[in-house]
Amino acid sequence: VILGGGRRHWLPKVSRDPEPPGEEGRRLDGRNLIADWLREKKRRGLRAEYVWNRAQMEQVDPRRVDHLLGLFAYSHLDFEADRDTGPGGDPSLADMTRVALSILAKNPRGFLLFVEGGRIDHAHHYNNAYRALVETLALEAALLAALPLVDLADTLLVLTADHSHVLTLGGLATPRGNPILGVDSKMSDIDGLPYSTLLYGNGPGFSQPRPIPSNSSSSEVAGRNSVHGAAVPRQWATHGGEDVPIYAQGPLANQLFSGSVDQSYIPHAIAYAACLGEHNQRCSGGPDNYSASDPGPAACVAPAPEPQPGVVRGGVVVASSVMADDSAPPHGSAHKSQNSTNLIIFTIMFLFASTTSYGFE
Repeated sequence: VILGGGRRHWLPKVSRDPEPPGEEGRRLDGRNLIADWLREKKRRGLRAEYVWNRAQMEQVDPRRVDHLLGLFAYSHLDFEADRDTGPGGDPSLADMTRVALSILAKNPRGFLLFVEGGRIDHAHHYNNAYRALVETLALEAALLAALPLVDLADTLLVLTADHSHVLTLGGLATPRGNPILGVDSKMSDIDGLPYSTLLYGNGPGFSQPRPIPSNSSSSEVAGRNSVHGAAVPRQWATHGGEDVPIYAQGPLANQLFSGSVDQSYIPHAIAYAACLGEHNQRCSGGPDNYSASDPGPAACVAPAPEPQPGVVRGGVVVASSVMADDSAPPHGSAHKSQNSTNLIIFTIMFLFASTTSYGFE
């Protein structure tokens, strides 16, 4: 299942995009990868379908489709705040997650699903907190859409981010309930002017003298096109360097994702949970093949020790790329699930869903 934007990278320059204004494709090799994808699936006798708008995706019958390609925009998908919700528009991230799971869940060998809320990053690069927060809520909606569709007894969910941004949250913000997209209720004690609760360390929001929020009253909130102030001028804001969390729930969640780890640990943990690479034989023998002597994921940081009875361990791990163009099961349940575990990893940027012990499609 492939769902997203970027049709321009699938179409040759001699082809026109199906949506207005009908721009040319970007491929210089003359290949139409959409046609190639459909042709290859047909050659192999597989049930495949291609869609490019919301109405078409809603007509997909998961009982009759095993491979789905959906490209809903010429370039990036629109920001959620600007998304066309009509039949000819784009599906939401939650819509795409539900459709993907309805197809992938049929596979008895399990699955790996990766969902990216990538435009959170883009909005922060623009110093546009409004759109960034709306995009974050869209990712949350995708997570909430996935939860009732999976069984946490055999599905590992992980939510994380690949980096932070230079967004800051500061001020006295009184009284209680001050809008997060508003200004501090107290003026600056240096120049006596208002300032936004949300500001950026650098980016296009810089100006000299410093920018005055258009919503100068604490009861007003910034609009979707508002650019928040930044301390250092840059065409695009940079990423931040602080730690970011990983939240995990399901089999092996506490064992693999607990404590602080280097970012490079994460793919090793995913491979271990999904029985991939050097771990591809770990689950082949069923539940009895798993033992306490299993060396665990190969990485620079070992997984946390198994929790002791009566001791509650947190499920948080620390992890730490750039804008392109334009609740845990009881101890022991992981042993039971080694023969049929699905894994899902959520990040501020990504959502994964993993395979069973038999491999993945």
